[in-house]
Amino acid sequence: MGKLDNKIALITGGGGGLGHEIALSMAKEGAKIVLSDINEQSLKEVTSDLQKNYEADYVVADVSNQADAKKMVDYVVEKFGQIDILVNNAGGSLNTPKYLEDIKEEHWDRVLDVNLKGTFLASQAAVKQMREKGSGKIINMSSIGGRTASLVTGAPYAAAKGGIISLTRRLANEVGAYGINVNAIAPGLIISGDRMHRVFYEESSEKEREKTLNDIPLKELGEKSDVANTAVFLASEESKYITGAVIDVNGGRFMG
Repeated sequence: MGKLDNKIALITGGGGGLGHEIALSMAKEGAKIVLSDINEQSLKEVTSDLQKNYEADYVVADVSNQADAKKMVDYVVEKFGQIDILVNNAGGSLNTPKYLEDIKEEHWDRVLDVNLKGTFLASQAAVKQMREKGSGKIINMSSIGGRTASLVTGAPYAAAKGGIISLTRRLANEVGAYGINVNAIAPGLIISGDRMHRVFYEESSEKEREKTLNDIPLKELGEKSDVANTAVFLASEESKYITGAVIDVNGGRFMG
């Protein structure tokens, strides 16, 4: 038996590398997966890969749009009859500038809308369904960039990921009485796709890379599986008495 047998999991940002890894890890533990993303092509590719061995589907949605967030959750409930797990993984720095003087208003709005507003809207839609059945797991994706200064991301990302931590605690306090756990994961530097590989290995100086590794007590970068395994734990009954928590997956670089 798997830790998530017959659970229904909705994973936003499912077309990306980290979303794919979380979906795969949850599917291996018995969950039925619905992926959401704004990029239909990447969704099709990830879903097709999962469907080789597991039950999976997808829905195209922009989590920063309230109607889309509701449509996304409604689709899951209509297909499977319930939603047990929501992973608010959609986000990132979204190719916006790192330095203050280069950041425009539209960069700020885009990053806050997808990361913070998207987490709020998806959670709001999911909670309505979870309350009716008296249980649910919401896992929000924060970042070390929301805990302390990050070398590779800018102010909008820091504000959004810090906001997600506060939102997580507020939601956990509000919905705990309905049997809903709300927690956050704050990964360190994870090379989850081509962009992060480029940022770390090409756009960062050798001195910056050395400093990053020297600041990590475990002396290595994290892997996507480190985050995915944490998500599985938070989605399972093993974490039934944990809510409002932030789990740092960063090799010890930040200890809160």
